[in-house]
Amino acid sequence: MNRRRVAVVVAVLVAVLAVARCGGDVVALGRTDLANSSQTFRNGSFLITVTGLAYSVQEIPVDAAAKSRGVSAHKPKNGQFIVFYAKATRVGFGRASMPSTSSTLLDATGKKYTAAGPFIGAVGQGFDEDQLPGTTHSGWFVFDVPESVTMPKTLNVQSDPRPGTTNPPTLVRFG
Repeated sequence: MNRRRVAVVVAVLVAVLAVARCGGDVVALGRTDLANSSQTFRNGSFLITVTGLAYSVQEIPVDAAAKSRGVSAHKPKNGQFIVFYAKATRVGFGRASMPSTSSTLLDATGKKYTAAGPFIGAVGQGFDEDQLPGTTHSGWFVFDVPESVTMPKTLNVQSDPRPGTTNPPTLVRFG
């Protein structure tokens, strides 16, 4: 009987730890607090801190190497870019990525926008390559949205969205 109880307790503990590792948190940030926020949340095997937010961005600059190949600044097709600046620290085992294009944004009306990019030669893109454990990269998530979108409702961050992974997105709510 005691072995069975121990087995049940161990099984529950393993399930709790597995859920905690997968992400799927809901984090709330106020609009005025966001630019100075140091609130860190977890998604899969990454600790992520949204460090800033920019509205009405009209272009994303490119590096000198891209310019020498004829690539010019990237411009929004739908009216404006909304850019979330962030830091991501890899806390799991082995390599993993957090492609910026795997995240989504919901506006105040509930309309969903997929992250734009990746942009050739864009300065500061940052999250699209594999990270080793213990490393921190800075980068951004960018969304090409109409000018009428003045306040995001939710940023859904999805790390390592490869087939077979089970990391649900972390929802970062605003307002």
